Amino acid sequence: MALNATCVSCHKNEAAEWRRSLHHQSNTNAAYQAAFAIEPTSFCRGCHAPESDPTKTPPRAVSDLGVGCVTCHVTEEGVVLAAASSRSEAPHPLRRSADFARTGGCVGCHEFRFPGATGDEDGYFMQTTAREHQLSPARERACAECHMPRASGRRSHAFAAVRDPVWLRENLQATTELSADNRFRVTLVQPDPGHGFPSGDLFRRLEIGCEVRGADGKIEQREVRHLARHFEQVPGRSGRILMRDDRVFAEPSVVEIALSPAPLPRQSAVVSWWVSLQRVATVGSGIDPADAKVESSVPLHSGVIPLESSEKSERRP
Repeated sequence: MALNATCVSCHKNEAAEWRRSLHHQSNTNAAYQAAFAIEPTSFCRGCHAPESDPTKTPPRAVSDLGVGCVTCHVTEEGVVLAAASSRSEAPHPLRRSADFARTGGCVGCHEFRFPGATGDEDGYFMQTTAREHQLSPARERACAECHMPRASGRRSHAFAAVRDPVWLRENLQATTELSADNRFRVTLVQPDPGHGFPSGDLFRRLEIGCEVRGADGKIEQREVRHLARHFEQVPGRSGRILMRDDRVFAEPSVVEIALSPAPLPRQSAVVSWWVSLQRVATVGSGIDPADAKVESSVPLHSGVIPLESSEKSERRP
């Protein structure tokens, strides 16, 4: 705590940004605290309260600190870790690291196995962000290029992109099609993919949905799909097992929903659709996405399409 205070006293701009970040709230965030109350383990505290003994309840001040300056920058005694590209001078010893500037500063808390797991397949990992990055078109770029954009010549420490609706919309494009065979399709594309969208753990998913509504606004049909790393409980096996991963990666992802023959006049019906990024708490077996508790939702894209437009496309030569 004392060492972190010295960082804050000199790096005031970075400290102000950090105080608004989810890193600073890592152990006090309400959604995390609700999940931790169900499964209070030292495994979770290791990343969410990293400056404390993970086997004990952290002191209030250390809990409030969350992921601090020292967590990332002071990983060895007497030296401050910095990016190799940094040219700044400092009144303390620096160790410049090319790995820290790329994924080395992030991988410790953003890629890890489930407790007790030892295998190297994706299914053993609660998060696979770093290995996804290595397989992406952006593998030669640092995490910081997207998540710590430069402002006035300095890297931002607010880590705001993950909760900025504008940034999220720009990084996941959606186009729709209503076909002549009564199928509604949403095509999702990452224009500049660095890893799966959303980043993969048990708590994030994309919801793609549509509703068929008549002229009176009555919902005649409602369908929802969820893209995520889908984990389920399997009898006889501990923990949760990765069953499939249908998130959006470098290639376009197409979600297709079959619409029922509408009993109402198609000329007065519309298809209302949406794409949202959700944070959820998985409960039960994990088989039914409807069982998950939605803790937050960020609307990304939405629209309305006249149902008769599919008839018009069918009549085209």
